[in-house]
Amino acid sequence: MSLMGNLKIFAFNSLLRMLTYTQRTGKLIIRFEINTIQIFLFEGNIVYATETIKNNRLGELLKESGYISQPVLDECLTLSLKKKQRLGKILVQQGYVTLEKLNTFLLKQAENAAYNVLLQEGGEFEFNDAQFDLSGAIEYKLAVTHILLEASRRIDDIGVLKKRIPGEASVVEIAADIFGPGEKRLRSNEKTILSLINGKTTIRQIFDKSGLDDFTAYKCLYSLMSSGKVQRRISMTTAELAAEAVEKLRAIDFRQFMKTLDHLGVTRSSRLRVALARIFREAGSEKQIRGAVKQEAINIKQSEGAADLGKLREERLVPYMEEMIELLWRSVNAQ
Repeated sequence: MSLMGNLKIFAFNSLLRMLTYTQRTGKLIIRFEINTIQIFLFEGNIVYATETIKNNRLGELLKESGYISQPVLDECLTLSLKKKQRLGKILVQQGYVTLEKLNTFLLKQAENAAYNVLLQEGGEFEFNDAQFDLSGAIEYKLAVTHILLEASRRIDDIGVLKKRIPGEASVVEIAADIFGPGEKRLRSNEKTILSLINGKTTIRQIFDKSGLDDFTAYKCLYSLMSSGKVQRRISMTTAELAAEAVEKLRAIDFRQFMKTLDHLGVTRSSRLRVALARIFREAGSEKQIRGAVKQEAINIKQSEGAADLGKLREERLVPYMEEMIELLWRSVNAQ
């Protein structure tokens, strides 16, 4: 099953979190003008990443980084061919590289790849399910939360940060998965920002109360949002939500929309899927989408779709669907 789109519409951090949440195994390809990045996932965890502008051969990378010498590389390549085992496993077996060092090295490679995606504007992505044979390979899995935290911390341009974070008058709230993987890796400044978030205070007020300079505060908030620990609180009026939903959905074709529902686990026979598909088709104007939402809310109010809708709203895995889902949820729960 494939999923395609542009990172201007489907943010990279949200895309990775969705693939992790649904425990996908496959290859994510992101194409830019001068670089293509491939990220391999196994059951929702990153297991490897490559870039076309860099030498991606493990042996050469380890040699260039000073982990091994050319004679050691030649010896282990010969053994790898003879035993039909992966180079990483041979290097560990022969004692030239510890498993811990190899995993650390591979983690850095994946972090660098994620960092390069976050730094660039847009980019076309494609994810395809695929099965990987990891037998005989060094087993390493890189938690997406950790990757996103580390990569987002590296951005050193406040202009870039301001583009990735809602305006200072916006309100943010702590996400449902705050106590999920990665919370122990938060830094002290990030914990300070997190402690000030209550779903009522604006971003500007949080920054002022933190005692941090704006650049540091922006970096901390961005890393928290990238890793899914913090999210924007949708407090817009129904009209504002409808207008923004229409604007976002215009950039998505129906095939991509349906594949996104597949990846979210919204079954093809469910009442919720039918409702979302009909709303999408009617998203030509603010008036049309509000009418479709009102009708579909009646249809799913007393069905299992209401619970599934609440779950999608809470998880907020797909940015371009947030306003649409919020509209439907409000209508379903209206008194």
